[in-house]
Order: sequence, then structure tokens, then C-alpha cells
Amino acid sequence: MASTTQILLIGAGELGTAFLPHLSALPHTHVTVGVRTPEKYSHLSSLTVSLLPLDITGPSEVLSQTFANYDIVISATGFGQSTGTLLKLAKEILDAGLLRKKSSQSRLWFFPWQWGVDYDITGDGQGLMPLFGEQAAVRNLLRAEADGNNVKWTIVSTGIFMSFLFERFWGIVERERGSVTVRALRNWEHKITVTDVSDIGRILARIVSGDVDAENTVVYVAGDTVTYEELAGIVERVAAGKEVKRETWSIPQLEAELAKDPNDPIKRYRLVFARDGVWWDKERTVNHKLGMPVIDVEKYAKKLFTT
Repeated sequence: MASTTQILLIGAGELGTAFLPHLSALPHTHVTVGVRTPEKYSHLSSLTVSLLPLDITGPSEVLSQTFANYDIVISATGFGQSTGTLLKLAKEILDAGLLRKKSSQSRLWFFPWQWGVDYDITGDGQGLMPLFGEQAAVRNLLRAEADGNNVKWTIVSTGIFMSFLFERFWGIVERERGSVTVRALRNWEHKITVTDVSDIGRILARIVSGDVDAENTVVYVAGDTVTYEELAGIVERVAAGKEVKRETWSIPQLEAELAKDPNDPIKRYRLVFARDGVWWDKERTVNHKLGMPVIDVEKYAKKLFTT
């Protein structure tokens, strides 16, 4: 009889809940969802899903002992963590791997919170995004120490969530009553990679199943990679006759806007996303290699503009 793979999923927000149905459907697998207040998430419990009270800001020794009980730990905690939390978690995972090694258990497989851009390229966004810099530091720590600590790791770069591309506060696609404005960061040839959260969950399940070689490496997924020119064309096709206006937010313009309000996080994000490291070709992605159908920008936009 096959043994049961124990997965700890940290977090039950937008991404964690998108992961859960795909992970819990895997054969011979049990998923434990670690959250601060399990009673709020009792609806998630099932035969293959249980809940665990977990505070990742707690004592490292206790957390490492907890993590050592699982074969796979997947972080879906989101960006709302205080500075240092993600690096703290990575160190606790490394300690958990050593605890498993002492008891002759298999290597712990860690998926850190890296569900975003290519932090090896962006770094800290030239000082604008300390959290991005921490993400890069997590990568460097895992590359340097994981093997010796009985840990293997996989970083899954997804681009931004597809829904984010159309959020009003982001300002890239701004819908009004009779018109839509599409704005390009940097220029119209600049690109952005986006993936729908449900597709990230489907692809993650295939990675966990071993359908792709993903040990100790960065892998890429993409629902779509589009230029801003292509994005504007998509909006024109799906906007049901509305006038589509186009504006360019160049890097100098974004820098000037940020200088007026240097603490505005959205203006910081816009400038970072106007630079490199925020897109990759679809042909190099896990989903492309596996032949997996995914939601692209046009399919997502059609649904958005017709509801």
C-alpha cells in the first residue's frame, strides 16, 4: 500500500485556496492548511484536508519542529508579511530538513513564496522594493544551503496574477462608462507575464506529481505574456464598441511621479514593472512543455468585459 504524502500548505488566501482543490485531489496525499485561526476556515476541511493553527511569526524552534512533520511545505502566505518573515521561514525550513535527516526521513520539499516575477533579475527594484530583495535573498540561501540540510526546493515564477492586470488601482486598464484607457509601462513593446490563480494551482499539482523536473531550480509558468500593444489590441476587440484610449507611462515619467510621492507603493510597483525581470516567453514554461491549456489574457478579458 502506497504511503501518504503529507503536504503543509501555509495560508488560505486567494492563492492558497486556489491551490487546495488541486493538491487535495492528488492520490495518496493529505493536505494540512496552516492558518492563524482555523475556525474561520472550517469549511475547507475534508477527508483529505485538515487545518492546523500556525503563526509563522512564532518561535523558530517550534516552527521547524512542525515543518519537519511534513514531506512538502508550500508557502502561500502572500505579500502582507513583515520584513524578514520570508527569510525567517526559509531558515526554519532548512532546520526542519536537518531534523528529518536525524530521524532518517526523506528530504523536505519546499516551495517558498516566490509566485511572482524573476527576483534574480529585479533584485530589490533599485531600492524601491525591499521585499523583492528579500525574495532574492531567499533564493540565494536555498541555493547555498538546501542540499546540506536535507531540503530540496522549487521556485515557481508566475508573473502577476491575471486579475491584477485589470484592477483599477493598478491603472493599466481603466474602464469608464463609455471608454477604456490602456496604459503602457515603459513603452508599447514592453511585456508583462500574467497567470490566473486557478491555473497556478493546476500547474503546481503537476509539479508536485513529478511530471516535470523541478528539483532545486526556478521554473516558469505563464497564462500569457503580452506586450502592452497586444494588450491594447485585446481590449479593443472585447470592449464591446467602447472607445479605447492609449497612454504611455515612460520610465522618466514614472520616476517623476514617484518623486512626488515616494511612499506610494503602487507607484513603486509601476516603476519596477516598467523594468526588466517581469516577463518570459511562454515557450519556456512548465505549462507549455506539458501541453496544458490555460487562460490567456483575451479569454480572461472577454469574460471580464461581458459580465
